[in-house]
Amino acid sequence: MIPGAVSGRRAFAFDRPTLQWDSLRGMGASTVRLFGRLGARELRQVTEALAGRGSSPRDLICIDFEQVEHVDFCALPEFVRALVRHQNRGASLCLVGLSRYVRNLFDAAGEGPSLRQLLWTAQRETVVPRRPFLGLTTRVKIPGDERRDFWR
Repeated sequence: MIPGAVSGRRAFAFDRPTLQWDSLRGMGASTVRLFGRLGARELRQVTEALAGRGSSPRDLICIDFEQVEHVDFCALPEFVRALVRHQNRGASLCLVGLSRYVRNLFDAAGEGPSLRQLLWTAQRETVVPRRPFLGLTTRVKIPGDERRDFWR
């Protein structure tokens, strides 16, 4: 037997699944829901499951971390590299539902910039820089009122 080829922990019948595919009929995004505590073995299973899907940019795959309790930060660099490779081959990927704790684990693993590139943000959540009309701002004092700022 090859040392290290067998995982340190065997899967039991009462273990929750690591991942579950939710695909919409017809057009729409396919969602991979992840559960529980994810180690190197579970993250490898996720990347293997993604390998056969999403070969076209029209096929959007969302990886949902909403029910993830913990991720092994030592395995995150390999996981993110696999996601970026999959994206470079033409897949459309996005990560959704990450808790603050899981985001901090990505940052601790040094994958913060890659994470922000893969994260999905709703249009209303994005911060749009606000410019004054024609580049001019004026302060107008209204007699009898407190000073207010007006954009023209």
